[in-house]
Amino acid sequence: MTTRNLGASTLLTAAALLTLAALPSPARSDNQPQQPPIQGLQAAADPSWDTIAADFGGFKADTRPSRDVTMQFPSATEIREVIAVGGQHVKKGDILIRARDADILAAIAVQRDLAENDNEIEGSAKQAQLAQFKFDRIKGSNTFSPTEFEEARIGMEVARVQHEQAKRNKQQNVLKLKQAEAQYDRYKLDAPFDGIIEEVMVEVGEGVTEQTKVLRLVNIDKLWLDPYADTADTIRLNLKEGSPAWVLVEMPDAPRLVMGKVLYVSPVADSVSQTRRVRVEIENPQAWPAGTQARVRFTDPGKEWEKYKPAAPTAATAEPYRQVPGGGLDLNEVLHPTTASTAGGSPK
Repeated sequence: MTTRNLGASTLLTAAALLTLAALPSPARSDNQPQQPPIQGLQAAADPSWDTIAADFGGFKADTRPSRDVTMQFPSATEIREVIAVGGQHVKKGDILIRARDADILAAIAVQRDLAENDNEIEGSAKQAQLAQFKFDRIKGSNTFSPTEFEEARIGMEVARVQHEQAKRNKQQNVLKLKQAEAQYDRYKLDAPFDGIIEEVMVEVGEGVTEQTKVLRLVNIDKLWLDPYADTADTIRLNLKEGSPAWVLVEMPDAPRLVMGKVLYVSPVADSVSQTRRVRVEIENPQAWPAGTQARVRFTDPGKEWEKYKPAAPTAATAEPYRQVPGGGLDLNEVLHPTTASTAGGSPK
């Protein structure tokens, strides 16, 4: 191909591409799916928590469980059984975790045998009875020597003392049994109050020390808040135990306004910030999680805030989890309710 023909071919190709580019593009079909609006942009018109909280006023605070404990074993041991699981509702006294306890169980069995054994007392009683009989016989014969009389009398007194000592040994064995049983409590962790297992931090077979955190138990039936109120306001309003409090709690859709009460006011004010810590308690029938942001006021915010009051909890929201034998939760029933349980029939 000559150079002249190659140039002509290139010009024809460029002209074809320009013609295609000039053609109108086909119209978009109305049947094509439309992209949904971005939720963040749609919700941008709604007032944010910061805006609502600023309008509400009051003092910042975070909700926290009314009871919260991180449990540990009092001495180094090995985990034998983990009964509790995260999210489980437990009752006071429920066993949560057991340590390896074969040695203490054996010691308790031995000590119980000693505490329940009356052979020593019965034997010493017979010895005292025999010594008394010998003494009475010698004394009544009128043919004894002073030495024989003293030997019989002292033998009787010794037998009586030995019998009293046997009784004391019995009491000491009972006390040692109680001591061993009390030591056994150190080999297991019981729930100190009704609550929910927030986290289990150990596994079976794991060795732990007295510094090892084993599990965390919380109770959120009531929530506590510790706002730092202006010292002048606490004095002016005469805040004390039982004083009312209005608490606005942050929630995903909209804040919720609940009534609370003052549990106590710190007797010491901070001289720099001029604030005092005020412990406030609110009921939590909706089982809201602890750790949410909140605002606390000690004066009525007005009727315009009543729209934020939560609806009364239903049976489903008040008791969202069904207890099962052993104090645990039937998580299958929580996630996938059966026909029997939802229809009021007997649970599986």
